[in-house]
Amino acid sequence: MNVFFLQRKGIDLYQKLHTSETSRNILRFYHPKEVSGGVTIPIDSLVSGLSIAGELRWYIRRYMQDVLFEFPLKKFCTLALARQIYYDREVKPGTDWPFKRLYIIRRGCLISAQPIAQGAEYDDMPVISPDITRLFVWITEEEYLIPHRSTCNSEEEVEVEP
Repeated sequence: MNVFFLQRKGIDLYQKLHTSETSRNILRFYHPKEVSGGVTIPIDSLVSGLSIAGELRWYIRRYMQDVLFEFPLKKFCTLALARQIYYDREVKPGTDWPFKRLYIIRRGCLISAQPIAQGAEYDDMPVISPDITRLFVWITEEEYLIPHRSTCNSEEEVEVEP
């Protein structure tokens, strides 16, 4: 099992986590790996992944676009769904889980996270090119209804003073 931290555009997340004494302290018993699009951390259980995400919450808000949990057989879910699975204990995603998004990562940057129509098969999705990673991610019903905004393909945000 892994936790995949998706970095924001222009951020070298591995370097940020490595240079910060606080994050190094949090991750001292783990072995973060730099991957295209962010950092993965191998974990033993869902609760340890939720614990790491909780401790890194400041870094998540500042440097990351999303946090995904990778289960065996390349199944992914969002942080929100992982919390529902662990805390509610009523949610049990299976092969027929109706709420999914297709995450497209190009050259290390999340460019799209579109909901997949319920009942759509994974094999129906076309392969775009070798430098693009596609992830099929289980999400909560609330996440399914709210569009995911990518900072990689949008204009730079401009802060307006009140």
